[in-house]
Amino acid sequence: MGNTFGGIELIAKEPFGRYDCGKGCEMLLFENCTKEEFDLQCNFAERCGCILYDCHEVKNCCFRTYISDKIMHIYFCENEQKMRIVADPNTNLFNKEPENCPVTHQTALWQFEVDHSLIDCGMCYIVRCCDGSFFVIDSAHMYSVNDDKRIVDFLKKLSNGKKPVVAGWFFSHSHDDHVSKFLDVIDFHRDEIEIEAVYYNFPPVTHRDNMNWDECNKSVTAKFERTMHENPDIKCINLHAGQHFYIRNLEFVVLCTHEDVYPNSIADYNNSSTSLMMFAEGSKVLFPGDSAVESDKVIVPRWGDYLKCDIVQVSHHGHTGTSPEFYRLADAPCALFAVTVIKFDEEFPRQEANRVAVDIAKEYHIASNGTVEIPLPYKFGQTKIYPDETFEDFHGIYSLWAYEYTNERKEQLYQDFLKRKNIKTF
Repeated sequence: MGNTFGGIELIAKEPFGRYDCGKGCEMLLFENCTKEEFDLQCNFAERCGCILYDCHEVKNCCFRTYISDKIMHIYFCENEQKMRIVADPNTNLFNKEPENCPVTHQTALWQFEVDHSLIDCGMCYIVRCCDGSFFVIDSAHMYSVNDDKRIVDFLKKLSNGKKPVVAGWFFSHSHDDHVSKFLDVIDFHRDEIEIEAVYYNFPPVTHRDNMNWDECNKSVTAKFERTMHENPDIKCINLHAGQHFYIRNLEFVVLCTHEDVYPNSIADYNNSSTSLMMFAEGSKVLFPGDSAVESDKVIVPRWGDYLKCDIVQVSHHGHTGTSPEFYRLADAPCALFAVTVIKFDEEFPRQEANRVAVDIAKEYHIASNGTVEIPLPYKFGQTKIYPDETFEDFHGIYSLWAYEYTNERKEQLYQDFLKRKNIKTF
């Protein structure tokens, strides 16, 4: 036997590099590979005792997941001429088959209006499955002070008084405005909802590019990992590109993770985003998270017209994110912006990608205007916009959203927020 990795024999070619994916997971990258070499590598894995769990092929890309004493994920993309082998010892297996669940509810997607009183970002999407359980994407920023309760209360309302069941909670990346309020849900509302599994893939805080990440980001990431370790009843599923999985009546394909950006830099932490395509009731919904330039370099050439969808979440809140070509390929009649109107208006003349997405769309929705409900399958004209719940004194808090505010101004706005919501402090 020649060189080995994760207990399997390797093809007779030196890998370009070895990448620490985090949590004991490692990846080898081979460049200038052929489909024959990929097939040979898969044969080596099977010869070493790995059992094929799932196989998925899209757009001349082949993805195979094997079971041994760890999860081995091997994939090859012909247009890239690259093969990646991921050895993941700490993940749970994803569900590779559709679930047989009762149809008791209309499947629907909500763009949830997070509280923008003290922050202009945050992103939360909620999907109700056909059995009344939920798939949730991200959460809100720590400055959205009551959004842990607002999210839980919203799920309760949709559950008609029953304890909400979150069949899966997905995190695109671990920036504060995407994970902070989930951590508060765990800390303060753990007994109010049932969470079956979380889906994510964060780079380790020890990553080679971590000197470019802010300390709060690293602290929140570390807290997230500790929280999941302290709640072992919640299954943790580490996602890798090309994996094809099911949650209730929802189907997903992983388009890109930070592993695919390697060997390029994720100094801009938004490039650590995991992007998903969701299939629901015949509709396609594209969630790139905060994917930015380096992620876009992977997603656009790899997936091409596979990105065509009915609904697209505009990357990075409509700030610098994915390219105009990304939205041309998505060609979505509905575009969702997880941002405030102020920031949308500021960015629109600056970001060609936003203008392309809006020009293509029949409808687009900005989160701060109110929660949006979209029944699935998607049909234009069926979208419902809920009353605006957030405070938008545009002139009064413009400086806040422009990040030019003082602590005194922030405290004043916070007190205004408490009065507006009729919240008493003790």
